[in-house]
Formats: sequence, structure tokens, C-alpha cells
Amino acid sequence: MENEQTTIGFEIKYSGRLLFCEALLMINSYAIFLNNRYAAEIEYDAAAGWVQTNGTILPKATIEEIGAHIDGQLD
Repeated sequence: MENEQTTIGFEIKYSGRLLFCEALLMINSYAIFLNNRYAAEIEYDAAAGWVQTNGTILPKATIEEIGAHIDGQLD
């Protein structure tokens, strides 16, 4: 069986700039890269929604927007 890595990419506005965001699926979370640099790790919690578990502290709205892209709610 092949090891597949699932990554989704999209543009996001962060700190007044338009950045390319990639979310790389890991075992229980997503590694988030902004313009090809590691920024954070997020995971979905049934009680709290999308939460950040590691990395540079991102605003809650940014975490929620990234989560919405992961969920397929935004193109």
C-alpha cells in the first residue's frame, strides 16, 4: 500500500497580505504552511471546532477560515 499525503492549497488573506496556504493532512491534524513556510498545526475538536495545537499563534478567524477550506465550505 502506498503512503499518500493529502494536501489542499488555497489563497488566504493574512496580516493584510494574500498568501498561498497549504494544509497537509497528518495523522490527527493538519500542518499549515503559508507561502511554503510552516506556520501551525490545527485539528478539529467536536466541542470547540478547529483549534490550533502548535506553531505560530494565528488569529481564531484565520484558523476558522482554514478549517472551512479543509471542510470544503470555501473554494
